Amino acid sequence: MYVVPDLREGGAERHVTRLMPNLDRARFEAAVVCIGGEGKLFGDLAASGTRRVALNRTKRQAISALRDLVREMRNFAPDVVITRGYNAEMLGRIAARLTHVPRSLVWVRNHGDIEPRGAVRRIADRLLDRGTSAYFGLAKAQIEYMVGDLKYSPDKIRIIHNGVDPDGFDCTDDRSAVSALGIRESDKVVGILAALRPEKDHDTFLRAARSVADRVPNAKFLIVGEGPMRTEIERLTRELGLDDRVVLTGSRSDVPDLLRAIDVFVLSSSTVECFPNALLEAMAAGRPAVCTAVGGIPEIIAEPETGFLVPVHDPGALADRLVHILSDSELARRMGRAARARVKALFSLRGSVVAAEQALEDLVRNG
Repeated sequence: MYVVPDLREGGAERHVTRLMPNLDRARFEAAVVCIGGEGKLFGDLAASGTRRVALNRTKRQAISALRDLVREMRNFAPDVVITRGYNAEMLGRIAARLTHVPRSLVWVRNHGDIEPRGAVRRIADRLLDRGTSAYFGLAKAQIEYMVGDLKYSPDKIRIIHNGVDPDGFDCTDDRSAVSALGIRESDKVVGILAALRPEKDHDTFLRAARSVADRVPNAKFLIVGEGPMRTEIERLTRELGLDDRVVLTGSRSDVPDLLRAIDVFVLSSSTVECFPNALLEAMAAGRPAVCTAVGGIPEIIAEPETGFLVPVHDPGALADRLVHILSDSELARRMGRAARARVKALFSLRGSVVAAEQALEDLVRNG
């Protein structure tokens, strides 16, 4: 049983909807419980027949949510409870203890905390750690954070990389998904797919875009995503004189089509980036990438074969690497082919699911 806050659109939520339906039904029976509302991705579980329920509880209804979780666990009788997200990690593990679930684990999705954890949460984590069987992570880069900051025992930690299905992404070039946005076939398109939040550092992306635009006359910049920083991003776009070069698409569901429309993929995150699905998807689509060297990104990009790594808050370095790729079509194609091959070999969805299955079986057998 996987307990989460909800299944709104996001990388952590997509992990749930990709993992649980793909577990081997001969060995695993899967259930997902959302403490809050369903969220946009909740329906993705329906086709697989995965047992799912939304409790529709708010943060102020913790006692009621705990009661509901106890009921669900007694009905489903799981051998393992997986939790992800603050309220799910607390309430899910407490409910598991109350219902005598043999094993519980926390799937850690972050590489650090945007804001320091408060005293109450740290105390709760220490108390709940005693009954927590394991902590799964996504990237080796998380281990220092999990051991040094969160004080988890190294013996309880297991790393399982994210994965994507390469067959779901076409490597061909096709601008049709963005043609209505004023992007032409002859344009060089740089794309960033990330929530419009402070830690994604679109400021650095836009300042790099200004430099690239001065050197690559037909460069366009696609910003895909939605979030609280949209107004600030729009303001900076105007200040930098990029109104005719930058396109904000908002949230889009046609990511494979958008990836076929870009020449280079970018992530300019300043911190907390763990093992981004968006980067894996871009590589599966055969796109070279230029990303900041944070979190698990250096574990994904093989520099210089599949892309380049740049320091955080360095628009000059980001711009230089982008111009280098945009100015050499054969280099871009070669890097794109290598990127797709790397995903197939190391970061496929099937490989990720198999690794998770093995880890869960080991936990039940030996935990």
